Amino acid sequence: MQISFVNSICTSKGGTHVNFVAEMVSKHLATAIEKKNKGGTKVSNNQIKNHLCVFVNCLVNNPTFDSQTKDHLTNRKSQFKNECKISEKFMKQAAKSDIVENILAYAKFKQNRDLKKSSGVKKIKLTGIAKLDDANRAGSKDSQKCTLILTEGDSAKSLAMSGLSVIGRDYYGVYPLKGKPLNVRDATHSAVMKNEEIKNVVDILGLKHGTVYDEENIKTLRYGHLMIMADQDHDGSHIKGLIINFIHTFCKYLWVTITLYYTLGDILTTF
Repeated sequence: MQISFVNSICTSKGGTHVNFVAEMVSKHLATAIEKKNKGGTKVSNNQIKNHLCVFVNCLVNNPTFDSQTKDHLTNRKSQFKNECKISEKFMKQAAKSDIVENILAYAKFKQNRDLKKSSGVKKIKLTGIAKLDDANRAGSKDSQKCTLILTEGDSAKSLAMSGLSVIGRDYYGVYPLKGKPLNVRDATHSAVMKNEEIKNVVDILGLKHGTVYDEENIKTLRYGHLMIMADQDHDGSHIKGLIINFIHTFCKYLWVTITLYYTLGDILTTF
């Protein structure tokens, strides 16, 4: 929004003078927003300007307009560089105003809306996820009894699959992780949205962003239980922590079983 005057003429449609002032203010606010929103969604200058209401009253030598109604100024912005300077005091006051919080609230709302669009869905047949061995009952009426086993790499998956060959595949699914998952708490919104592994875990479990799961709505998931199968070393501890961190950040998920196992090399070293 803008209210502007040039040489006492009301420029109802704004113009280059309004854009010049709005850009100076938005660039300064962008710095303040970045300091408060570390790791969050990047806010563009255009998004900041959408939250501004600018009042400009100026004198311009030889003003030019796009029509005879003189409601839109068309002078080049370079003409204002040396003649229009906003004080540092005004910029600091603007950065301390409620507008920064309003912009951050909108950015967070937009981020949550995007994440909800990428939420998982409870369905029986899930395709397109490489190396996933889905449980036969996942996504069915018995999904609450199913357990997804997240393993540390393909070798751990082989160990899990050998166990499932004994107890059956009806209630157990296995998905191998590629190293350490993304730390979603410190990652940017775009990094989370582009991370294929996080997206796959969300789809496999059927997680919905922002949902707090309890004993009632846990039935809406494809799996009622989550098991983390990792080495009993520093990497395994990191993987375990990063997965729990991911679940805690995006939703609250009840039953998480932590399973640590020794590799053959660890056992030989121990004995």
